[in-house]
Amino acid sequence: MKNIYVVLSATPTKIGLAIRTLTRSSFNHASISLDKNLGQMYSFARYRARNALVGGFIREFPERLTLGKDKSVKIKVYKIPVSKEGYRQIEDFVYNIMKYQDTYIYNSLAVLGRPFGLGYDTYRAYVCTDFVLKALMAGGLVFNSTRLNPGQIEEALEPFLYYFGTLEDYRPDNASDDLVEDFFQRYSLAGELGQVIRHFASLIARNFKGQEAS
Repeated sequence: MKNIYVVLSATPTKIGLAIRTLTRSSFNHASISLDKNLGQMYSFARYRARNALVGGFIREFPERLTLGKDKSVKIKVYKIPVSKEGYRQIEDFVYNIMKYQDTYIYNSLAVLGRPFGLGYDTYRAYVCTDFVLKALMAGGLVFNSTRLNPGQIEEALEPFLYYFGTLEDYRPDNASDDLVEDFFQRYSLAGELGQVIRHFASLIARNFKGQEAS
């Protein structure tokens, strides 16, 4: 047997607060890690700290979850036993998306429209919870839905709770300076606006195409 780790976090962002309020959950973000130290932790989220609407497949690290703020971030870590084959299937799922990450996109439509039933079936687009659930399902875990919000994931994984506390006290592995620098990189207002327009144009086109069956 091997272990997969799921991390739920309450990030200090306005969107995070809105998600927690709308879903009545203590958490707003989900990530999956292939190791206990969270050095191989992945999700779908914003690419950079200053632009919450443009994102895709990302590697998580502490500064991403704190946004570089001097604040304690509450997390829950779940340690989920899976077979060696199940672990390999989860690895394959994650690494395949990593290999073709330029073709995947963060499903901002679902983040903004999910409370209204919008933005679900979008081609090669995920929100964090959908990505984590699909990865776990690739490893053989069964859930009653592929669209659970963080609070519902918290409930479903409660038997596997491994840690509940702050991110700082868990002491996850740090990222390289290059990753941190890239996350906090700043662009001009015109540059940011252009990226948002291109992102949503792609999402709208993908939404009509539908989500890839795999």
